[in-house]
Amino acid sequence: MALTFTAMMRLFSKGSKNSIAKEFGNFCAKLKDIDSVSSYENLHESFCEWFTKNVQIAQKRLKNKKTKQSASASYGQGAKVLDIAVKVYVHYCKLPDPQTAQRILPFLHGAIDTRIMNHLKQRYPITTNAPSTIHAIDKQLYRVLQGLVERDIKESFRSEIHPVHYDDIMWNRLNRGA
Repeated sequence: MALTFTAMMRLFSKGSKNSIAKEFGNFCAKLKDIDSVSSYENLHESFCEWFTKNVQIAQKRLKNKKTKQSASASYGQGAKVLDIAVKVYVHYCKLPDPQTAQRILPFLHGAIDTRIMNHLKQRYPITTNAPSTIHAIDKQLYRVLQGLVERDIKESFRSEIHPVHYDDIMWNRLNRGA
Protein backbone atom coordinates (compact mmCIF):
# COMPACT_ATOMS: atom_id res chain seq x y z
CA MET A 1 0.00 0.00 0.00
CA ALA A 2 2.77 2.43 0.92
CA LEU A 3 4.39 2.13 -2.52
CA THR A 4 1.18 2.63 -4.47
CA PHE A 5 0.59 5.83 -2.49
CA THR A 6 3.51 7.39 -4.38
CA ALA A 7 1.67 7.10 -7.74
CA MET A 8 5.09 6.85 -9.40
CA MET A 9 5.14 3.14 -10.25
CA ARG A 10 3.72 3.89 -13.71
CA LEU A 11 6.96 5.70 -14.59
CA PHE A 12 9.12 2.62 -14.22
CA SER A 13 9.59 -0.38 -16.49
CA LYS A 14 7.36 -3.42 -16.27
CA GLY A 15 8.20 -5.63 -13.31
CA SER A 16 9.84 -2.81 -11.35
CA LYS A 17 7.06 -2.62 -8.79
CA ASN A 18 7.81 -6.10 -7.44
CA SER A 19 11.55 -5.50 -7.09
CA ILE A 20 10.95 -2.07 -5.52
CA ALA A 21 8.45 -3.62 -3.09
CA LYS A 22 10.96 -6.31 -2.12
CA GLU A 23 13.71 -3.74 -1.53
CA PHE A 24 11.29 -1.51 0.41
CA GLY A 25 10.44 -4.53 2.56
CA ASN A 26 14.16 -5.01 3.26
CA PHE A 27 14.40 -1.31 4.15
CA CYS A 28 11.43 -1.54 6.54
CA ALA A 29 12.83 -4.65 8.20
CA LYS A 30 15.85 -2.56 9.29
CA LEU A 31 13.88 0.35 10.77
CA LYS A 32 13.76 -1.10 14.29
CA ASP A 33 17.57 -0.96 14.36
CA ILE A 34 17.71 2.76 13.53
CA ASP A 35 19.06 4.64 16.54
CA SER A 36 20.41 7.87 15.05
CA VAL A 37 20.07 10.30 12.17
CA SER A 38 23.25 8.92 10.62
CA SER A 39 22.01 5.32 10.72
CA TYR A 40 18.80 6.42 8.99
CA GLU A 41 20.77 8.45 6.42
CA ASN A 42 22.93 5.43 5.60
CA LEU A 43 19.89 3.21 5.15
CA HIS A 44 18.13 5.86 3.01
CA GLU A 45 21.19 6.36 0.81
CA SER A 46 21.61 2.61 0.37
CA PHE A 47 18.02 2.29 -0.88
CA CYS A 48 18.39 5.23 -3.30
CA GLU A 49 21.64 3.88 -4.71
CA TRP A 50 20.05 0.44 -5.15
CA PHE A 51 17.15 2.18 -6.93
CA THR A 52 19.40 3.95 -9.46
CA LYS A 53 21.19 0.70 -10.28
CA ASN A 54 18.14 -1.57 -10.53
CA VAL A 55 15.15 0.46 -11.72
CA GLN A 56 14.64 1.60 -15.30
CA ILE A 57 12.32 4.27 -16.64
CA ALA A 58 9.52 2.79 -18.75
CA GLN A 59 10.09 3.04 -22.49
CA LYS A 60 7.78 5.46 -24.23
CA ARG A 61 6.71 5.75 -27.83
CA LEU A 62 7.65 8.97 -29.52
CA LYS A 63 5.39 10.65 -32.06
CA ASN A 64 7.49 9.29 -34.91
CA LYS A 65 6.97 5.72 -33.58
CA LYS A 66 10.60 5.21 -32.62
CA THR A 67 11.17 3.72 -29.19
CA LYS A 68 13.00 5.90 -26.71
CA GLN A 69 16.06 4.30 -25.13
CA SER A 70 15.44 3.14 -21.58
CA ALA A 71 17.27 5.00 -18.86
CA SER A 72 18.04 4.33 -15.24
CA ALA A 73 15.83 5.95 -12.65
CA SER A 74 17.41 8.89 -10.88
CA TYR A 75 18.41 9.33 -7.27
CA GLY A 76 15.63 11.91 -6.94
CA GLN A 77 13.02 9.47 -8.21
CA GLY A 78 14.23 6.76 -5.84
CA ALA A 79 14.24 9.20 -2.94
CA LYS A 80 10.73 10.42 -3.74
CA VAL A 81 9.40 6.86 -3.89
CA LEU A 82 11.12 6.02 -0.61
CA ASP A 83 10.24 9.25 1.18
CA ILE A 84 6.55 8.92 0.41
CA ALA A 85 6.37 5.17 1.05
CA VAL A 86 8.23 5.41 4.37
CA LYS A 87 6.00 8.33 5.38
CA VAL A 88 2.94 6.14 4.86
CA TYR A 89 4.54 3.18 6.61
CA VAL A 90 5.99 5.03 9.62
CA HIS A 91 4.09 8.31 10.01
CA TYR A 92 0.58 7.34 8.91
CA CYS A 93 0.51 3.64 9.86
CA LYS A 94 2.86 3.80 12.91
CA LEU A 95 4.86 0.79 11.68
CA PRO A 96 6.89 -1.27 12.33
CA ASP A 97 5.49 -0.49 15.78
CA PRO A 98 4.36 2.75 17.47
CA GLN A 99 7.51 3.13 19.58
CA THR A 100 9.87 2.77 16.61
CA ALA A 101 7.70 5.07 14.50
CA GLN A 102 7.80 7.78 17.16
CA ARG A 103 11.56 7.41 17.63
CA ILE A 104 12.49 7.64 13.93
CA LEU A 105 9.84 10.14 12.76
CA PRO A 106 12.23 13.11 13.16
CA PHE A 107 14.75 11.35 10.87
CA LEU A 108 12.37 10.97 7.90
CA HIS A 109 12.85 13.24 4.91
CA GLY A 110 10.39 15.51 3.20
CA ALA A 111 9.39 14.22 -0.23
CA ILE A 112 10.45 16.54 -3.03
CA ASP A 113 8.17 16.95 -6.01
CA THR A 114 8.45 19.44 -8.86
CA ARG A 115 6.28 22.09 -7.19
CA ILE A 116 8.14 21.89 -3.90
CA MET A 117 11.48 22.02 -5.73
CA ASN A 118 10.36 25.09 -7.67
CA HIS A 119 9.14 26.72 -4.45
CA LEU A 120 12.52 26.13 -2.82
CA LYS A 121 14.37 27.48 -5.87
CA GLN A 122 12.23 30.62 -5.83
CA ARG A 123 12.56 31.16 -2.07
CA TYR A 124 16.30 30.45 -1.95
CA PRO A 125 17.91 31.79 -5.15
CA ILE A 126 21.09 29.82 -4.52
CA THR A 127 19.29 26.91 -6.19
CA THR A 128 18.16 28.75 -9.33
CA ASN A 129 20.43 26.61 -11.52
CA ALA A 130 18.93 23.43 -10.15
CA PRO A 131 17.12 21.16 -12.59
CA SER A 132 13.37 21.50 -12.89
CA THR A 133 12.44 17.80 -12.86
CA ILE A 134 12.74 15.06 -10.26
CA HIS A 135 14.49 12.86 -12.84
CA ALA A 136 17.40 15.34 -12.91
CA ILE A 137 18.05 15.23 -9.15
CA ASP A 138 21.26 13.48 -8.20
CA LYS A 139 22.50 12.62 -4.70
CA GLN A 140 24.26 15.95 -4.18
CA LEU A 141 21.27 18.06 -5.26
CA TYR A 142 18.95 15.88 -3.18
CA ARG A 143 21.03 16.70 -0.09
CA VAL A 144 20.97 20.41 -0.96
CA LEU A 145 17.18 20.32 -1.36
CA GLN A 146 16.73 18.48 1.96
CA GLY A 147 18.88 21.19 3.57
CA LEU A 148 16.60 23.84 2.07
CA VAL A 149 13.56 21.98 3.41
CA GLU A 150 15.12 22.15 6.87
CA ARG A 151 15.90 25.84 6.40
CA ASP A 152 12.34 26.58 5.28
CA ILE A 153 11.02 24.67 8.29
CA LYS A 154 13.10 26.88 10.59
CA GLU A 155 12.13 30.11 8.85
CA SER A 156 8.49 29.42 7.99
CA PHE A 157 7.40 27.00 10.72
CA ARG A 158 9.66 28.01 13.63
CA SER A 159 11.05 24.44 13.66
CA GLU A 160 7.69 23.16 14.92
CA ILE A 161 7.33 20.46 12.27
CA HIS A 162 9.54 17.68 10.89
CA PRO A 163 10.50 17.28 7.23
CA VAL A 164 8.01 14.42 6.88
CA HIS A 165 5.23 16.92 7.69
CA TYR A 166 6.63 19.60 5.37
CA ASP A 167 5.71 17.99 2.07
CA ASP A 168 2.09 17.39 3.15
CA ILE A 169 1.70 21.01 4.19
CA MET A 170 3.51 22.44 1.17
CA TRP A 171 1.76 20.11 -1.28
CA ASN A 172 -1.57 21.43 -0.04
CA ARG A 173 -0.43 25.05 -0.19
CA LEU A 174 1.19 24.81 -3.61
CA ASN A 175 -1.59 22.79 -5.25
CA ARG A 176 -4.60 24.77 -4.01
CA GLY A 177 -4.65 27.08 -6.99
CA ALA A 178 -3.45 24.53 -9.53
